[in-house]
Amino acid sequence: MAVDYLDALNPTASTPSQCPAGFQTSAMIQLTNDESLNAFDSSGEETGGGSETSSLTSSKTSVGFGLTEVDSRSETDRDLKLSDHYVAEAMDGDGGRPPCLAGIKIYAKAQQEFERIRQAHRTLAPTGCTPQFCQSGRMTRTNETRVGRDRPLAEIQQEATDFLRECRDHGVIESDEHLQKRIDEALAQILDSSIVTTVTDVNGNQRIDLAGGTWHQTTEELEYGLRAAWRNSRRCIMRSEHQSLTLYDFRNVHSSHDMARAILDSMVEAFNRGHILPSAFIFPARLPGKRGPMVWNHQILAFAGYRMPDGSVLGDPANEEITNAIIKFGWKPPVNKSRWDLLPLVVMAENDKPCMMEIPLELQRTVRITHPRYQREFKELDLRWVLAPALSRLGFDIGGNQYTASPFIGWFMDAEIGIRNLADTFRYNSLPAIVQALSLSDDPSTPLDELPEYKRLVALSRAQAELNFAVYYSYMNEQVTMTDSLTSSMEYQNYDEEYKERTGFSLPADPYWIAPPQGSIISLWHRGGLPNYQPKPLICKHVQDPVKAWTRESPDFERSCDKTSSSISSSPSVSRPTIQIFFCSAGVSARKMATKLHATMRKRVCGITGSFDVRSEQPLNKLDLAATGEEDIIFIISSTTGRGAIPPNAQRFIERYQSAERMTSPPRFSCFGNGDSTYGDTYNASAKVVQELMVKLGCRSLFDDYFSGDTAVRNPDWESFNRWTDAIDHLVFGAPKPTKASSSPIESKRKNMLMADMPTAMLVRKEKRHPRGLTHISLNIGDLKCHEIDHIKILPPNPEGKVAEVLDALHLKATDTLPWHRETARDFFSKYVDLDEPFKTLSWCPGFDRMSSEQQELLRRAKARDVLTDGQMRRLIMDAIVESICKDMSSITPRLYSVASCPEHFRTDKVLEGGKGNVVDIMVKVNPGGRFSDTFLQQARLGDTMRFSLASPDVGKLIRAHEPSAPLIAVSTGSGIGPVRAILQRRFVDSSRASGEFGRLGTSGALSREPKRIEHAPVSEHRSGRSSAHRRRNSLGGESRLPGTGRRARLDARSARGSISLFAGFKDVDSELIEHLVQPAARAGLLDIVELTPSNPEKKRVQDRMLLPETRSRLAEKLKDPSCVVFVCANEVAAEGVFANLSLIAGEDVKRLLGDRYVEEVFRD
Repeated sequence: MAVDYLDALNPTASTPSQCPAGFQTSAMIQLTNDESLNAFDSSGEETGGGSETSSLTSSKTSVGFGLTEVDSRSETDRDLKLSDHYVAEAMDGDGGRPPCLAGIKIYAKAQQEFERIRQAHRTLAPTGCTPQFCQSGRMTRTNETRVGRDRPLAEIQQEATDFLRECRDHGVIESDEHLQKRIDEALAQILDSSIVTTVTDVNGNQRIDLAGGTWHQTTEELEYGLRAAWRNSRRCIMRSEHQSLTLYDFRNVHSSHDMARAILDSMVEAFNRGHILPSAFIFPARLPGKRGPMVWNHQILAFAGYRMPDGSVLGDPANEEITNAIIKFGWKPPVNKSRWDLLPLVVMAENDKPCMMEIPLELQRTVRITHPRYQREFKELDLRWVLAPALSRLGFDIGGNQYTASPFIGWFMDAEIGIRNLADTFRYNSLPAIVQALSLSDDPSTPLDELPEYKRLVALSRAQAELNFAVYYSYMNEQVTMTDSLTSSMEYQNYDEEYKERTGFSLPADPYWIAPPQGSIISLWHRGGLPNYQPKPLICKHVQDPVKAWTRESPDFERSCDKTSSSISSSPSVSRPTIQIFFCSAGVSARKMATKLHATMRKRVCGITGSFDVRSEQPLNKLDLAATGEEDIIFIISSTTGRGAIPPNAQRFIERYQSAERMTSPPRFSCFGNGDSTYGDTYNASAKVVQELMVKLGCRSLFDDYFSGDTAVRNPDWESFNRWTDAIDHLVFGAPKPTKASSSPIESKRKNMLMADMPTAMLVRKEKRHPRGLTHISLNIGDLKCHEIDHIKILPPNPEGKVAEVLDALHLKATDTLPWHRETARDFFSKYVDLDEPFKTLSWCPGFDRMSSEQQELLRRAKARDVLTDGQMRRLIMDAIVESICKDMSSITPRLYSVASCPEHFRTDKVLEGGKGNVVDIMVKVNPGGRFSDTFLQQARLGDTMRFSLASPDVGKLIRAHEPSAPLIAVSTGSGIGPVRAILQRRFVDSSRASGEFGRLGTSGALSREPKRIEHAPVSEHRSGRSSAHRRRNSLGGESRLPGTGRRARLDARSARGSISLFAGFKDVDSELIEHLVQPAARAGLLDIVELTPSNPEKKRVQDRMLLPETRSRLAEKLKDPSCVVFVCANEVAAEGVFANLSLIAGEDVKRLLGDRYVEEVFRD
């Protein structure tokens, strides 16, 4: 959408006098689906949308015109009629190009709603946005209204007048005569109490002027103002209750002691034994030039937060600062501190010192969080929370009066505690403990912070849901008022709709706060288009921090704080050496490792006298070597991105120091490289650069070189990382020298494998039954051994013809030895560099800087082989730049495949001459132009070689962890049949051993002979409840035979254990190959259900075959077996369908039911 058209539809965004007055014009209009379609003109071009607007809820399908959700079908004909002024203004705003009709309607409705809001609310405060900048995403906005500022006399008088007129509009003032009398009284009182001082106007400008004073509001006026301020609170979801707010009028209380007593006594009354009465406790309004009465606590009921020597916080981290301040003021925490120590209340009246008072016993009770299904686990977790929220550092701005001490109590919504207070990582961070206590992780043997992100998210989401339920259950059980998120959201939506129907506009709303943190499952989340404006009266923050205000007023308190801080602070008075931790990564692994290292170091230095200060982890760009000393230690975790590139969050560091002089007092350091060894010459390239730069600058390495992690072995490589931290522990802190972990020779070989040391595999079999079908290949991997479902990474060599062309262009012989590489020129260009990829920099290219930008771009995109064999370029190549050319080439990227065979099943003597070596099968889907699947395999001959590496993924480990006789449901699509075939072979080996036939049952015949067909169900028969496929192929306890087999595949009491139900989807051209792969298992009687589904015009999918009546009932019985395993190796759509259908069959979430017995390997087509 063009910017000029956006301005045409939203002129307030370009008019400074209109935007700051009270509307956040970057807020949203959210269209219904029908209106979204109408936002395109007849040509299909987008003419009214919001993808370019800056909006907090831009992800909520919204467009940026600043208003509420509009549904044209709910508007009357009168509302839909457009004013000539609005239409003319809309069409005139974008250079004469008329917007679509939907855009004009939106603009007109926007203007109508703006007008209604302006007429209803005489005083609108700034929302924080300006015509140039949107602050909707900020928690704290720069020019938002705050109590505690001195404001111009005229501004205060105008607000008082507007407020009293609003009271008249709502019947608080009964007549116009009484209204005029109240206005006259208010204006006189404001003028009488005014002083000359520095004032701040509504736009944040300061000047010396007459600051308006205060005026006395009647009890009825003040009560209406409080309720109106709650109704106008953009961040509160419970505003439907604003009329029930009770006023406790303490404007005659002028001492700190009486303030504290009044608050606590009234709190007990308002709590009402759990049946909470929403109440506000109001103390005298602030006078100009004064700070006003204030409350130190953020909430009256809150838990202390103690900073511990190891850097952790015992209790609530959000209250660490106020806890320290109250301790300095004189509070004595319990001798045995806990996570649940309630802070005392500290208040201070105007012209009086602070008063501290303990919370009454009636309010000290906490709600213990329990769960009906996990009673023992939650008892051990020992979670609890306070009885009610009582915010005490916010103020009310009502009619120009600023009530700086005005605590108010209400009740909690479940998510405030269950999803925020107890769950946020910067609060109590209880979710990891809940995951462990309730066994919610799919991989319980792996620490939560070492899980892949998607698995960690699943575990944390489960814990969050259980905790939120437990919170609500516990408050209801204790008979303490609480509301749940769904109810609160529906009540708010109902109230907002009623309000809009009555007034013609919606309530003000800040979408970030209004939508509960559960997200889109709460319907209110989708109403991001609510208008974000701020009427007065309002609730707002303070300008001053009350503790700092008292510190400025009382120098003696500041000096006592200095004395006290030395005894309670974890920071020593004498400077200590530091441990600083930095990371660089385009992903998350390096940062996760840095976070874990920080926690490890904090624990390690705890209690060691004269040890280190441990700084929080930061990106490497933040490292300032000039601020370090000889005793400091720098730890760096460095990942390598792309083809050896330095991550962006380290590039400025490299640029800043690569030409710097050697340091005179350099720190010590150690670097950990998080790389993938299959990428050869770029393996840990970033760590290598950082290591060399630090050494060049004179920094002293703790070890001979950087530590190498290898994501080709495991990702992330926590094992290598832990060995690094153990070595640090030994060298820096004197811990016992770590023992070297034992590992098999094969595993050790994998860990230390660099690209140049990768072994070679030989192609010994290539079978392709159709030009568009899968290719079945066998590789001899020599002495190395692998397991079924392992991964093999293949680096396909360049074709000999291309290699010969490049050698000729560089004037090299095939047998020439390259000085910078240990192999011949032919091997280098064949095995290591990708001739079909562009050069990395072209810094070697003669005259490159003098070329036009178009020529440079052409060279940057061209294949390396094409650049070198170009006639003009060949004339420019000299021997002196050959090395630079070679080093500028990209390395060959490995191709990853799943092993499709069981090593113990394969009869190598039938494939290999002499029977030496180990053979693995893989199924290759041909991608047109693919380097391995197409280019290499098309020309490959038996005996051709390629380099490779092996890795054992979690999928294979999970499958092998279960007992061989466990019932199995296996689902595959496309090349996913490969690992399924490996499982079938493993089951064949296991069953043969059990029967004593292993070694006598030859498998080579089954692999080599042409199989008899396994018939497929005609697609037209899929529409019937019982297809002919079942009659022919799936006996399901009946008498039918699987064609081509010598056994019946019956699902009865004898064959259910260890039986396999196979569902395979594939292209129709692969039918013969799939039958060939499945036939041996069918002959061996391993299969109880066989569903082979080729591609078909009706788009019937293999996962849908599970829902056929007899199949469904048999699968349901199978899923009830406590050892049943499901293995899915399929594309994303099929995997989701399998999960949905099996869940339907099981009657519950099948992944939750099976846990680690549900194994998925999902790939993209």
